[in-house]
Amino acid sequence: MILATADGVSFASIGLGLKSHNIPVLPPTKDNTLELADRDGVIDFGSTYGARTFNLECIVMAEDSTIDYHNRVAQVAALFNIRKGDILFTFSDLPGKRYVARYAGTMDIQKLIFDGEVSIPIKMNDPWPEALRDTAVREYGQGLEYDQGYVYSDYATWISLSGQNVLVRNEGSMSVYPIIRFSGAFENLQLTDGVSTLILNGKSSASDVWEINCDPNKCTVKKNGVNAYSSSNGVFFELLPGNTSFTVTAVSPTFNLAFIFRYKYLY
Repeated sequence: MILATADGVSFASIGLGLKSHNIPVLPPTKDNTLELADRDGVIDFGSTYGARTFNLECIVMAEDSTIDYHNRVAQVAALFNIRKGDILFTFSDLPGKRYVARYAGTMDIQKLIFDGEVSIPIKMNDPWPEALRDTAVREYGQGLEYDQGYVYSDYATWISLSGQNVLVRNEGSMSVYPIIRFSGAFENLQLTDGVSTLILNGKSSASDVWEINCDPNKCTVKKNGVNAYSSSNGVFFELLPGNTSFTVTAVSPTFNLAFIFRYKYLY
């Protein structure tokens, strides 16, 4: 059996055994084309990926064929209840990754004396698995203990010179959109990757924290938790797989610069 969790609950704890998951190598594609009258073929506007769907082939294991069996089935139903929205899945044969998905379809069950066989359809609206941990810096006492296997983040850099360079690694196989956090003092800051330049106008004190959320669904600029979009030029960054070099320029910079994101993977 494959060890698995859903919404932080192990399958084994509710008597659910995972035999297999048929996660496809890639999600299905959607071709964006246009047909024109009196013209052969189509005009190609590229392709995009759709949602990734797969089935969890499971066995519901019970102590008896009546009360315990139906209790187990009820626990399975509660675990995959779509009213929760998206939940997190992990699989022991795919270590270091999490899958954000939900139950989607029909869950028929075939009873076999004490046990039952069930195929659970799963849908990932965002089709890309993610790293279990993000790149935020954590210290002992923040839910971590010695020898937990955590690698300290080097995605946070102290900036004390205008023109200082910062290298950011994206070790995944997909682009990601980071949260960029500036904690400390500076004036009239510019952050550039050589193609685009983010500008933060005005003065920041030692106690101020700016967060730039580059997620295309959000695109926010906040200072100490308050909307500060008008203090920026509205530029947001995408981190391609591999290394991205940034240059920071500002008047009297003394602040910490952090890039916070999770690696995302094709498979």
